[in-house]
Amino acid sequence: MSIALTWTKGRIEFTTARHLRQLDLQLHALREYAAGIQDAMLDPLALAQQRCTRQDYQAGLELVGMTHTDVEILRRSALGGRIRNHPEARRALRGIPLPNPFSQVWELRQMHGMYAAADDILEDTFCDLAADLANERGWDSLVPSTVRHYTGNGIRLRVEQQRRNRGLPGDSRRRVEQRY
Repeated sequence: MSIALTWTKGRIEFTTARHLRQLDLQLHALREYAAGIQDAMLDPLALAQQRCTRQDYQAGLELVGMTHTDVEILRRSALGGRIRNHPEARRALRGIPLPNPFSQVWELRQMHGMYAAADDILEDTFCDLAADLANERGWDSLVPSTVRHYTGNGIRLRVEQQRRNRGLPGDSRRRVEQRY
């Protein structure tokens, strides 16, 4: 919750189309920032792959909850400028007793998970506000208030997807909890 509030600059109430645009911009910035944490996993994963046998590497990936496909997706989506020196990645990796590549990936996944939870909170807020505003004005009227949508139908589909994944306000899937 504190990460989400950091990205909204402490705002907890969103009621206008201007707020919808701010949320969309903040979500975009948060996702870009969190992607840098994921990119920071690439160096320890490459090191583990170099130093481990194929079986040990596979076992290590399983321990940190990853697959070879996950690693390939990370590699393909990484941006060169984000890979190194991410402040949250440095913070997550500082002071790990007896560090190894897999413990570093584990810590980075935990850090990224906190940012993903903040993303969920902001996406829920965006979709709740969009649905409220669409009920008053229609979906097409929201297009100028978003960053990524060219049609009202695109916004509606985004809200429908969020509802399938996270439900309406009060749904237990929206409860904030950390998993290890």
